[in-house]
Amino acid sequence: MPNIELRPFKRPSMWRRMSLANWRAPTDPQVYGRMELDMTRALAYAEEVGAAAGVKVTPTHLAARAVAYALGRHPAANALIRWNRVYERKTVDVFCQVAIPGKNDLSGAVIRDADTKDVTEIARELKERASRVREGTDELSESRRLLDVIPAFMYRLILGILSFFQYTLNLDLRFMGLPKDAFGSVMVTSIGSLGIPEGWAPLVPMSRCPMVISVGAVLDRPWVVDGRIEIRPICVVSAAFDHRVMDGVSGGRLGREVQDYLADPAAWEASERA
Repeated sequence: MPNIELRPFKRPSMWRRMSLANWRAPTDPQVYGRMELDMTRALAYAEEVGAAAGVKVTPTHLAARAVAYALGRHPAANALIRWNRVYERKTVDVFCQVAIPGKNDLSGAVIRDADTKDVTEIARELKERASRVREGTDELSESRRLLDVIPAFMYRLILGILSFFQYTLNLDLRFMGLPKDAFGSVMVTSIGSLGIPEGWAPLVPMSRCPMVISVGAVLDRPWVVDGRIEIRPICVVSAAFDHRVMDGVSGGRLGREVQDYLADPAAWEASERA
């Protein structure tokens, strides 16, 4: 059984073929982007649907829903590189980072098939997964315990070997206590929960995840509305992504989808259900 369900691109674009020939796997973020978004309608929608469902919905949940939906609509960006070839993922899975109280550390949880779930389902599932992370019973707990007993000077070697077996060879290593496809299609991190207005998180080479989304704190700022300056709740959403997987065209399409969703989630969801 493979680690990830994949299918090869029948004919990658010339840009992708040139990118694969020119660059190796990134060890630092390759391309950056940012958007400033008016969250007035998004916050109202989050409060409304959260109250109805009995779960707190945050800007991070909305961003996870938006990027998952965008990847579902643009599957060419939902990809993984192995053996210097581009493979399209069969599912859209979103990894959300979670803080571990008392340990000054981070872990995370994957929302599987996130493009098929609404924002309250994502919020509820992430809340349950986050509780398991904090209790040390999540699917990454065995991996963390394994790393605790490995000497620090061997980290790079061990992580490189595991990445090779799980992603290059595409082997399912759950028999070793390693979760299947632990990092998903995209990582979403809530730097806003730490009070940070904006920032860029780096790509993680071992994860083979080609995109990291950072959701900043929502702050009141001056904003131009119909030619007038008003004070609006503004959020900066930034991204780092692997240029071999996404060029400016595909990145722009994803960005527009996310921007359109967060501008008015209620209208977007209503049109999707219609």
